[in-house]
Amino acid sequence: MSDGTVKAFIACGCIAAGLNGVVTALVVAGGPAAGQAVAYAIPALYLALAYGIAKRSRICAAIAMITFVAMRVEWYRVAAQLEQQRGDHTLLGFWISVSFFSALYLLGVIGTFAWHSRHPAAARQPSSV
Repeated sequence: MSDGTVKAFIACGCIAAGLNGVVTALVVAGGPAAGQAVAYAIPALYLALAYGIAKRSRICAAIAMITFVAMRVEWYRVAAQLEQQRGDHTLLGFWISVSFFSALYLLGVIGTFAWHSRHPAAARQPSSV
């Protein structure tokens, strides 16, 4: 796997976490919890994880994927109730988004681990941020 491919994989994870953070913040801002600062904790977490993934952090990539999957397990129940209210029982939109974002997060995890396996010196040096 070339460095270009690895960087593209890392970008996939970064984009997934960044989109997740921005879209979640927009949903929160338009909802009844808009005035509560604690409601923005999850969007802030995903934006911080996106930054960490961009900095090639394996831990951030793994945490982003694990939290995404865990939250989707919980959101499945909500999505199923919404679909049932509409009279549709396929959950097609839910499964498409879960599959798409899970693939992006997985590529981010693979990319960060591949980066550190190819550049072991970078893993040992402290960040210059």
